[in-house]
Amino acid sequence: MAESLHESNDPTAVRNILVVDDLGTIEYSIEGMLNRHAAVVSGRLAFEVTQVTSPDDIPATVELASALGRGYSLALVDLDFGAHRAGGSQSHGLTALRLLAEHTPATRTALYTADVEGNRELMLRAAFELCPHKPSTWISKSSPPESQAETICDLLDGKDPPLGPLRPYVFRPDHLRLHTVCGTRTQLRLWQALALGLDNRGQIAAHAGTSASTLDKFVARVRPFILDCLATPGDTQAPVARAANLALAVRFAYSNRAFFTDPELERLVAR
Repeated sequence: MAESLHESNDPTAVRNILVVDDLGTIEYSIEGMLNRHAAVVSGRLAFEVTQVTSPDDIPATVELASALGRGYSLALVDLDFGAHRAGGSQSHGLTALRLLAEHTPATRTALYTADVEGNRELMLRAAFELCPHKPSTWISKSSPPESQAETICDLLDGKDPPLGPLRPYVFRPDHLRLHTVCGTRTQLRLWQALALGLDNRGQIAAHAGTSASTLDKFVARVRPFILDCLATPGDTQAPVARAANLALAVRFAYSNRAFFTDPELERLVAR
């Protein structure tokens, strides 16, 4: 499959972009941005965009492209497919990254996210800190269109993206990384129990299959991680910082329950 989807090295060849996003019109926004970029206006770079609205459609789409003798130079991947959560599919951006790695490993990937997406920070950390198939970078949908187009064209040209957006995920202290607080099945079960929103430590511990003392140690350990996830420039998070360990952990886990119950996360934690 990798060989059949390998794209031509011809700099004048059309570069195919696969967009994986539940917002059905996003491909037109991307086309509009790229059509104003100098590389496209000058005719140096030509592209075509294909979109799927569910990660589950990636295998069939890649197979169809292969049958037509095409491959994808770049995949732009949304993180949170909220529109599918109430339906049947529970697949989100982490699933998309795995399926792309399995079905078209030569394709570069970049996360393409909205700043207000639910679970965004945790999913970014999972993508860059837990996934064995890490994206090249991530692009904010709220960044200037010219900047987005520049990054996409650089990726299509095979250039390394700027380190800026990746810096927190490259240089973050180890104790604040996701794998230290959600790297085992026991830790994941604790997060999932906390995400139920219960306020009784005995009930939470029972749901996690651990003791109350183990729960106490866990919520104390993850406190710095939670505060790091919640921190924003210029925001001291004083009310949150004063919250008791258990209350803080329940609040955080419950607000990010879609992340902690994402089936793909089960694949990423240690057995």
